[in-house]
Amino acid sequence: MASPTRRTIPGGSLYRTEKITLIDEHIDHMRRSGRAHSTMVRRRMVLTFLAEFLGHDPADATLDELDRWQASLVSVPQIQWKTAMIRPYYAYLQARGYRPDDPARLLPRPRPKFKVRTPMSDEDLFAAVLAAPMPVLAMLLFGGWSGMRATEIAGLHREDFHREPYGAGAFGRPATPPAPAPLGDEPAGTCWATVTGKGGDQRAVPIPGWVWQRLAPELPETGPLFVKTNRGGAVAGEQMGAHNITDRVGDFLAKLGIDDRLHSLRHRVATAAWRATGDVRVVQQLLGHANLAVLHVYTHVHSDAVAAAAEAIPRPAWPDTVGGQPIDPVPA
Repeated sequence: MASPTRRTIPGGSLYRTEKITLIDEHIDHMRRSGRAHSTMVRRRMVLTFLAEFLGHDPADATLDELDRWQASLVSVPQIQWKTAMIRPYYAYLQARGYRPDDPARLLPRPRPKFKVRTPMSDEDLFAAVLAAPMPVLAMLLFGGWSGMRATEIAGLHREDFHREPYGAGAFGRPATPPAPAPLGDEPAGTCWATVTGKGGDQRAVPIPGWVWQRLAPELPETGPLFVKTNRGGAVAGEQMGAHNITDRVGDFLAKLGIDDRLHSLRHRVATAAWRATGDVRVVQQLLGHANLAVLHVYTHVHSDAVAAAAEAIPRPAWPDTVGGQPIDPVPA
């Protein structure tokens, strides 16, 4: 059995946890495969919890032990994502010849249930925007009119804004970065932000001209847009993370009595863009989704559109009368 290791927790205390064979090698393989840093962190975290549950190196786990671990998870969403976190580790061990089998392959995998979210209403969003101070105002505008994720908003720097699309996922990417976006003291059309989304993928996101005109004078001239502050308001300097952005927006909306979260703004952008263009590829590019099938979760279809679609289906030239007599319905 592998010997346990010591880890430090905040405050300087030490605790012992079981060693996880080849975890560093596996994580490095993920890094070289282009996996997102957040995914690597979660993989290590879940395997650490698994090791503590088992009481020994998870590389030696049997199917029965993994069954007991999975049964200890309290909800279907936990079973879904934690099982998804450990399965690639065991597949890697088998593929590299470190063990002859893959016990995680036989674990049940609940099918995720996709729920179509209701976008935030225009009435609520407009009220929030008119009442919001900086930097919450910027978070709402980037989320509500450009469809940015919390992690994309958190990662924004002033240098990420340009007059033309630029970045690894930009349209006809220029050889050199285009001119920076204007500071707001001159007329501006749509400008573009280069953001880093899921999986570390870059894409160019449009910023409506009126949004940039409103925000540019209040944004820092260089560096990150959103930094943590001390309770007194002094800048602490550390860049905000996605959870900080989500919490700031959520807390502000709650104070206004609005029961919504930042992510519902992406649903609003997706729905509005789809209604305006009718082009799912445009919506896919705007939101930065690799899989077109995911859009059904983000776009909200109005009942009037469904009714109009049914009415538009070709129908026969049904006469109201035959020989001057009303047509009786056919008995059921």
